[in-house]
Amino acid sequence: MRKSCMTLHDRLEQATVGRFHYIFLGTAALAWAFNAISVMILAFALPSILQEWALPVQTGGLLATVYYVGMFIGASSFGPIADYIGRKPTVQLTVAIYATTTGLCAFAWDPISMGILRFLGGTGTGGIMPVLSTWLSEYVPKSDRGKFVAVLESSWSFGALFISALSWYLIPAHGWRATFLVSFLALFFILLIQRFLPESIRFLEVKRRTDEALSILRRHGFDASPALQERVQTESERPKRHPLAELWSLPLRRRTLMLWILWFCIAYSYHGIFVWLPTILYSEGFALVRALWYSMLITSLQIPGYLSAAFLIEKVGRKYTLVSYMAMAGLASYFFGTARAEWSILLWGGCISFFNLGAWAVTYAYTPELYPTRIRGTGAGWSGAIGRVAGILAPSLTAITVSGLGMFPTFMVFFATHFVAAIAVAILGMETTGKTLEEISK
Repeated sequence: MRKSCMTLHDRLEQATVGRFHYIFLGTAALAWAFNAISVMILAFALPSILQEWALPVQTGGLLATVYYVGMFIGASSFGPIADYIGRKPTVQLTVAIYATTTGLCAFAWDPISMGILRFLGGTGTGGIMPVLSTWLSEYVPKSDRGKFVAVLESSWSFGALFISALSWYLIPAHGWRATFLVSFLALFFILLIQRFLPESIRFLEVKRRTDEALSILRRHGFDASPALQERVQTESERPKRHPLAELWSLPLRRRTLMLWILWFCIAYSYHGIFVWLPTILYSEGFALVRALWYSMLITSLQIPGYLSAAFLIEKVGRKYTLVSYMAMAGLASYFFGTARAEWSILLWGGCISFFNLGAWAVTYAYTPELYPTRIRGTGAGWSGAIGRVAGILAPSLTAITVSGLGMFPTFMVFFATHFVAAIAVAILGMETTGKTLEEISK
């Protein structure tokens, strides 16, 4: 009798983490890493682009900004699309967009052509990030869900580190255009996704596509009895109102407010700092090769930051880990703004990298958990979209403050944004560790 009372999502929660989950994670992580390459590639190419085209630093800020405009449109559009057509086709489409347009940047002939291609690439990047993390979270049982999504997010650092090292090697010898060509490799992941990643069972459950869901369960070794099918068909969630309006309904209002503050602040800090890090170091008197080398060293600290968060997220909880990491990143931003010696620049830059990116890992695990399946893509997408608003503002405003006010006032802004996010999570956030997605949604 116990089995007959189980829904499809019950079966997912009781499944043992195994080969299927790790293949899913590995495939998703590769696509995520190349997504990071598409975002961060401009940071390392920008000093050379500004020099070749004789552009002022403000124009460089605009080239970064248009990418985040695209990310805003992508996140706000593809999240709802994923709730309508499914996670799988949405992710495949976004990979095709960011891979193709980023690769074509190698052939840009002026700032306008580069700006158009970066804008289009941003729509794909902005779309894939909330949808892919949502998709993975819907397959992993509660005991490992946070860890898996945090590890997925950690693949961002490997992508960022890879493009950092590749830029350090290629740009001085072959120029900035060579680095963009690597993005074409991401098109291969469309085939991997088609082969290894099935549509979300929870999405199919909500859409009453029960036969398809049961087929996936059988194919991947999950139990799927006829009794289970009958039970699911009576328990599917129905939309209550327009998805965007539902995000601000009374049960979800507090969660949405907290997430939008968090996403704005963490994205402003990250994109304000790391888009400009090589250029900031270059402007402080370091040679281009040395600036790229230091940027790579600082970027490498993202990896232990992610992995530490992946460990702590199931041990001490999402909320405590997120508050702690944002506060520590804020303190590191303050001391980086006062740093002058090479060792202190590396130390505090590394601390920002460690704690900010660790906080990102928790944010991506935390966000989709706070919404029910019927609007999970919309909720995660719009949270990401608010982060992209910050991404739109951060590169240009950072360019203005760095050129007009200097290092210390610029990093005081980053100090403040980290602490605002920490306070918002501390006051408005809820703990989700150890709960199923359905329990959190109640």
